Amino acid sequence: RYESDAEHCFSMVMLALEIMEKEKLNLDKTKVMKMALYHELGEVDVGDITPHDNVPAEVKHQKELACVKRISQACNMPEILELWLEFEENKTPEAQFVRKMDKLDAVMQSKIYANVNGNDGIYNEFKDSSAPLIRGYEDFAELE
Repeated sequence: RYESDAEHCFSMVMLALEIMEKEKLNLDKTKVMKMALYHELGEVDVGDITPHDNVPAEVKHQKELACVKRISQACNMPEILELWLEFEENKTPEAQFVRKMDKLDAVMQSKIYANVNGNDGIYNEFKDSSAPLIRGYEDFAELE
């Protein structure tokens, strides 16, 4: 079975907290944790659209944006939309860090899938495509 969005977000929060502590990073921890939790909310309505689905990036973004707006309004929490957009824009140190945690968790999870299935193909694909995006944090993923 594959990791759920909730498990992925929880894993990212734990990973982010560990790395921020060990590396003594000067980031807004609360913002990082919230962004890690909110970044997948767009998938509530549209599901996990991957590059293999051949959906243009702008179409994916607009569908997810509509979902995040709906959730943010329904919860009366404008911060959800604000932090989701900040993550999407990837311009702040917190957004850049959370994006790295997203990729790092995906690589780590793919390693688990590869070990369970006895097939390194998915791990190698994730590792190779994510390597430049997680530079500086490879040791946490114990990449081979």
